[in-house]
Amino acid sequence: MASDAIGEHGAFLIVNAEVGGTANLDVRCRDGRVVEIGHGLAFSGEDSFDARGGALLPGLNDHHIHLFALAAARRSVVCGPPSVTTRTELEAALEAAAGEDWIRGVGYHESVAGMLDGHTLDEIRGDRPVRIQHRSGKMWFVNSLAGRRLGIETANGQLFRLDGLLRERLAEDGDLVPAVEETSRLLAGYGITGITDATYTNDKTTESLYRQLDLCQRVNLMGDESLGSGSLKIMLDDAALPDLDALQERVARAHRGGRPVAFHCVTRTELVFALAALRHAGTLPGDRIEHASVTDAPTMRLLQEVSGDGRHVTVVTQPNFIAERGDRYLRDVPGEDHDNLYRCRGFLEAGIPLGGGTDSPYGDPDPWGAMRAAVARRTSDGQIVGEDETLSPEQALELFLTPLDSPGGVPRKVAVGTPVDFCVLTKRWNEARDSLKAELVSRTIRY
Repeated sequence: MASDAIGEHGAFLIVNAEVGGTANLDVRCRDGRVVEIGHGLAFSGEDSFDARGGALLPGLNDHHIHLFALAAARRSVVCGPPSVTTRTELEAALEAAAGEDWIRGVGYHESVAGMLDGHTLDEIRGDRPVRIQHRSGKMWFVNSLAGRRLGIETANGQLFRLDGLLRERLAEDGDLVPAVEETSRLLAGYGITGITDATYTNDKTTESLYRQLDLCQRVNLMGDESLGSGSLKIMLDDAALPDLDALQERVARAHRGGRPVAFHCVTRTELVFALAALRHAGTLPGDRIEHASVTDAPTMRLLQEVSGDGRHVTVVTQPNFIAERGDRYLRDVPGEDHDNLYRCRGFLEAGIPLGGGTDSPYGDPDPWGAMRAAVARRTSDGQIVGEDETLSPEQALELFLTPLDSPGGVPRKVAVGTPVDFCVLTKRWNEARDSLKAELVSRTIRY
């Protein structure tokens, strides 16, 4: 797989591509736009690429990802399923950690060794500062040495929603820049040319860091109130829901400033709470619900009501979690909610705009895996979760083809006048749709 960025005034000719179901087309690009599509276009000395009959698609957009966290996770110790499933395996993973100073772990789940605390981590690895992130992203676990190094006093070694403080105390974002750029190239290998960074702690500092990066993707940044644009990301947690009146005013204030809001909702309670705030404060085009992990019929009707005829509220879902975590969901989630998990077809049939994301690093960054999960709804053990929520391969692909600033909008197409922003496959779509594998991507091209 390869990724190309075309120069400021680059001209480019793609030959022998399938475009919109039509085979053997040539696509001429100039100044960042498609200027001509046809059979047998005359070669004018520009750079060229032979698609060898493969489908030419718009580049994929991951509408919910955490790029800096993904870069950090790729340099971290995996501490949870499926790689680590017992305390013994966790001890072995931490013992094998490279280096001599900080150990950063990711992906922990309490099924491994219960809910971690500082005392347990001191027993497992007390000679080096250790911090391990829960796979939900909500919490970090630190041992005593890490707590002292961070200057944080904690009775149990559990740090809830303190990512911003950790980032400030560790000052590691600058060191991550090369890793972030490398991770961007990894995403390009999947055909991804646009991302929405959905990290709630994104601020002016993050915005500045992004301007320094040489990335293969366009970036839509959401974050806190300090950002002048992009969605205001609002985290909701069942155990610590904010005052509803204050939340409604926060939403209204963002709307008055022209900013839509994006609510993190992984439980039914969080989703209903978010919709209550939106119903009172009103909606703005671009308002989003992230995850909507559990959506039963009454909540779906409430979502339709709040969204209104203008369809102002979009859902961005992560069907990959059905494949990655579905077996545990079937054990831990009440049976009456199994068909309500990470719904897909239900949102579309209800007229709710729907976009797709991976939530990486909390999910696998491969969007093709998310597409397969949306089509098959199958767990790693082969169980079906929400059979009525399946999508066609075309619908699954469209979750990642909708515009970066409108994840539930009209899917992008390759046509004259559209940007040079392509994912080239090794096969025609009618063949590729049966497997939906990342190995199908032969080239990613973005102006």
